[in-house]
Amino acid sequence: MRRVLWFGLLPTVGALAAMFVGAQLAPADERVDLGDDRPLLSSIEFVGRSEQVGSSETHFGYITHLAGVDDAELFSDANPAARNETTAHLSFFATTTVEQNFMVLPPPAVPSLFDVDSSGTLTFYFTETPPARSFATPTSFATGDAVASNTVRLQDVVAALVGVDPSRGVIDGDGQLCQQSATPFRLGGEVRRLGQNGLLQKFSSHGWTVRTSPSPPQSFTHFGGHTAPVGDARC
Repeated sequence: MRRVLWFGLLPTVGALAAMFVGAQLAPADERVDLGDDRPLLSSIEFVGRSEQVGSSETHFGYITHLAGVDDAELFSDANPAARNETTAHLSFFATTTVEQNFMVLPPPAVPSLFDVDSSGTLTFYFTETPPARSFATPTSFATGDAVASNTVRLQDVVAALVGVDPSRGVIDGDGQLCQQSATPFRLGGEVRRLGQNGLLQKFSSHGWTVRTSPSPPQSFTHFGGHTAPVGDARC
């Protein structure tokens, strides 16, 4: 999720992302520690979109896989072909601010690589009956019950398609989530909890980004990625 005075990226929850972006979902009455004693290589998978205007970024999307939970339980429609933003029970919404950015200059004659750092907050939402979400309406992903809140730091690296279209690029995102709250909710007939206070998680994402305006910098990014808990930071 990041952008230089040029690109927008993620989540990327995001995305984000995406975007993202979270820890293992577990029964609230069975575990207190989630992830710090049994790190998972991919505890959450997600897809999403990021949008940048100036130094402000918005990341939003939904969870596609959660370690220890049947994928079908994450969506209101049992048909795998119908699993999308309109049927997902768990979504996320984040806002970040660009704090610094770097670029690699010639050769060639135009910047070919951008590195953008940003930070902010990210919240996961649960809805029993998913609303009519749309990637055209970012705030539609911030509906339902807030079940986990996090502070987030992002690093996005964009490789511009120099010589083809310098306003487009491939993006790789990395970041950390530091969980601030966790609220139990019911999914698949069980009481669940997404993470715990102080849980530190690492996430990575990959996607493509498009600059839509150079000044003020505006861009959008589509991304997918996964997270892994790395310990209890008590952050």
